[in-house]
Amino acid sequence: MIASIYARKSTDQTGVSDEEKSVVRQTEHAKAYAAKHGWIVNDAHVYIDDGISGAEFLKRPGFIRLMDVLKPHPPFQVLIMSEESRLGREQIETSYALKQIMDAGVRVFFYLEDRERTLESALDKVMLSITNFGAEIEREKAKQRTYDAMLRKAKAGHVTGGKVFGYDNMEIVASDGRRLHVLRIINPTQTAVVRRVFEMYATRMGLSRIAKSHHRVLVQGGPRRPSEKCCIVHCIEARLSGTSIKTLSAAGPNNVDGEQKTS
Repeated sequence: MIASIYARKSTDQTGVSDEEKSVVRQTEHAKAYAAKHGWIVNDAHVYIDDGISGAEFLKRPGFIRLMDVLKPHPPFQVLIMSEESRLGREQIETSYALKQIMDAGVRVFFYLEDRERTLESALDKVMLSITNFGAEIEREKAKQRTYDAMLRKAKAGHVTGGKVFGYDNMEIVASDGRRLHVLRIINPTQTAVVRRVFEMYATRMGLSRIAKSHHRVLVQGGPRRPSEKCCIVHCIEARLSGTSIKTLSAAGPNNVDGEQKTS
């Protein structure tokens, strides 16, 4: 029989098993499982979604490709996954997707449990519902854990993600090279630009005019935004941990140049 593989790794990696953290590992183990059963894996039908939440079903390329090849006739007879939650962590959507796969005549196997998913009896369907319920509960818990972790970082003055114009991100590492956290350090050159933006805005100068005067600085080091005006709006409205960046424009030189900014 021809076997296909579906592997997915979530964007959130807190509280998940090592097996779930690598789509490469999932794929390798699925191929070994197929070889053990004498099935042939066609690499064209190895579907992967790396760094995508199990709650996402519309913007998951690997999953969409998998579902699309089911009609009119699937080019494989077996689908291998590490476990059911790789297909999704939303009860209704996951159950519906699994039913479509099986209705197309494809048998579904989970190599971690070395079992086949069947929906032939009422008990099979109840077990599917319970399994998907557990997966969705875990997703909700993971979301809360991530939120709590980000909140702790923010309260400690650490960067929770992304870059902000006017600051440089600086990694703080331990003696063994392990990253502890990231701080935002004020960039004097960009700080001067932010100040000028607010000074011009305070004189009631239009956003488009301000944007054109700072175009080269605002778009350097990254892709051009839809309009420079958007950059100015983001600059004026940006907030760091609840504190408006406008505070930066009002600060005196002694409060900015070379000083560490952690909020």
